[in-house]
Amino acid sequence: MENRPFPFRRVCVFGAARSGVGAMHLLRHHDVQVTLVDERPAMEFRSLIRRLRRLYVTAHFGPMKEDVLRGCEAIIVSPGIPLEHPLISEAMDRDMPVISEVELASYFAKSPIVAITGTNGKTTTTILAGQMLTDSGVNAVVAGNIGRAFSDAVLSSQDETRDTKLVTEVSSFQLESIEDFCPHIAVILNISRDHMDRYPSMREYVEAKYRVTLNQTDEDFLILNNDDPICMKAAEESVAQIYTFSMKKEVEQGAFVQDGKIFLKEDGEATFFCTTNDVPMPGSHNIENTLAGLVINRRLGVSVESLQKTLSRFRGVEHRIEFVAASKEGISYYNDSKATNVDSLEKALLSFDRPIVLVAGGRDKQSAYDRLNSLVKERVKALVLIGEAKDLIKRHWGGLVETRDAGNMDEAVKVAAGLADEGDIVLLSPACTSFDMFKDYEERGRAFKRSVRAHLGI
Repeated sequence: MENRPFPFRRVCVFGAARSGVGAMHLLRHHDVQVTLVDERPAMEFRSLIRRLRRLYVTAHFGPMKEDVLRGCEAIIVSPGIPLEHPLISEAMDRDMPVISEVELASYFAKSPIVAITGTNGKTTTTILAGQMLTDSGVNAVVAGNIGRAFSDAVLSSQDETRDTKLVTEVSSFQLESIEDFCPHIAVILNISRDHMDRYPSMREYVEAKYRVTLNQTDEDFLILNNDDPICMKAAEESVAQIYTFSMKKEVEQGAFVQDGKIFLKEDGEATFFCTTNDVPMPGSHNIENTLAGLVINRRLGVSVESLQKTLSRFRGVEHRIEFVAASKEGISYYNDSKATNVDSLEKALLSFDRPIVLVAGGRDKQSAYDRLNSLVKERVKALVLIGEAKDLIKRHWGGLVETRDAGNMDEAVKVAAGLADEGDIVLLSPACTSFDMFKDYEERGRAFKRSVRAHLGI
């Protein structure tokens, strides 16, 4: 993989969370001067500040009362910061390049990049694809929007002498400010309404997703969900080689399901891979994630036999319909904290054929809750609401099922357990972000698991 020279020697990194800190370390490794900026108070970054001194990084925390951009040639933006932020607007007014953290990392990446995006399923598909590669003997580094900054992954692979593949989950936020980012394999799993608190319309959100294929060439691959018409329109904007996956019909190139069997189709020939019952993760959406992972790995030359072995052992990821525990009374508890939108909740509800006591709520993303009215009435036995959005959600679903409020996670688990009977499911699947009560969905999911275990005395 041929690297482009990074053209700037003095940059501002905006955001001191994982992406920003990863970007800072990567830049300093390449002797780029860094000014690190974050609006949160310095007291939240005590351990980081000690590292900054050793790295000769200038830092500004708290309100921006001075010209933090002075002397900088570009600004690296973390995904959680909207491009409408005053500091970003100021940089644009100065004609200063605004660069996504994934774009920055790609300047220094020496290995082929697999970039996986979509509204739902990104984390599961990214981790599954990476595990498939690792099990086949490939040195796969998994990162991106799943807990490890892409910059950190690139930095860790700088000195690798063997072939490495960089498998990264990328969000629409990260794709907004790319210019040259070019993955060898780009994947769009699905696109549905999400993040309407950030985007003026669905059109802007969709266009951000399409940017994953913006710079691909005819030597690259774009993998799309053939069952999603919005996804498939990305093919019209791409010159990459198109592969698809489908739960409903045979595809020209890729993977598909027919009569409960998964097939791989390559060079015009369909080959049986396994049955859908052989996929150990619950839910039809995980069949889709599996199909995408198979197509990715076949494009990278992984054998069918190796893929079958990995799939037989893969049990999913933390916070995505994750089994937590079962009570002596036969009530099962599942953590789906990563379900931060209505579409994810829908997939979770469809994954079970037993009555569900649903714990939902958090910070609203201007979601269309009423789209699930029928499904909630059909699948949800009772509803326990938490967070800022509980009154909003109650207006949509409160009249459909028995509904209770809870002030914290311990109370939510206790109330949900009281509403459940033998054989029922207690499911945390919030359909909202976590930022009203928790740092992120991971903290929320772990809080749920602690509360469940404490309630069950295990």
